[in-house]
Amino acid sequence: MRAVRFHDYSGLSGLRYEEAPKPVPRDNEVLIRVHAAGVNPFDRYAIEGYVNQYVQFQLPAVLGRDVSGVIEQVGADVRDFKIGDAVYGQTDPISHGTFADYTCMEDFRVAKKPEFLSHIEAASLPNVLLAAWDGLFSSESGLNLQPGQTVLIHGAAGGIGSVAVQLAKWRGAIVIGTASTANVAWLQELNIAVALDYSSPDWQTKAGRVDGVLDTATGEMAEQLCALIKPGGAYVGLRGALPAEFIEKQKAASVRCATASGPASIHEYPQMAAAVEQKVVKPLINAVYPMAQFHDALQRITERHTRGKIVLQLIE
Repeated sequence: MRAVRFHDYSGLSGLRYEEAPKPVPRDNEVLIRVHAAGVNPFDRYAIEGYVNQYVQFQLPAVLGRDVSGVIEQVGADVRDFKIGDAVYGQTDPISHGTFADYTCMEDFRVAKKPEFLSHIEAASLPNVLLAAWDGLFSSESGLNLQPGQTVLIHGAAGGIGSVAVQLAKWRGAIVIGTASTANVAWLQELNIAVALDYSSPDWQTKAGRVDGVLDTATGEMAEQLCALIKPGGAYVGLRGALPAEFIEKQKAASVRCATASGPASIHEYPQMAAAVEQKVVKPLINAVYPMAQFHDALQRITERHTRGKIVLQLIE
């Protein structure tokens, strides 16, 4: 099969679109013919060695985690899926990548694709769905968001942010979203309560006080965001562990800090898939590239102020 593999941690220069061994499913896995694969910041971090403290890859490794496709083989212990099922999900990063003709996944990591979603739309969902779900709903690493609360989602026009807006509204929260100047008008199409340009000098005044903040951006505005949180509220980041001194400072102001983890919520994937089936979440696609243009897709993922998700397509 053909696959995009990284041979070292030199970034884009270490990637090759080449022949690779076709994976063989274990007893609890399914073999998927990949139709589309979502592109995430994690993929860029992986090839640059930034996640090596968390993930130990066996090089050369196939890149990619999000996938939508059709099952071609099932392991002996798989009961809920069969050959021919259209599915979508996210692989374990240390097992099989998804930028390939085929990938294998543990059966609890996949869900049946709704007929009303294309493979491109379905492939855009797993990572952002997992991260937004954990960030909003987890009582440990998230906001534990409750109906009627006011939540500010920073970077609400991005892949995770746009899904988080939809999930928070579904939970019954009042949603304030921030975006760059170019994306504020687009953000208003999500019908949130307030859409703010975070480059505006008075955006904090317009935001007012909130019960919690989900920061989907780099964390560089964390201090400003925490200043908006009511005592007893929470700040949740998505870009790695928060500095201890920052956590202590916010604790003194009665603000809880946490770092969300999409992979930590993988066992709740069936609930997320049910929400997708109910059309709670609408996929928002930024751009679609053929697999041969993986380099361009990964380059684009580093651009700031993107809207929605970037997806690689293998089969039309």
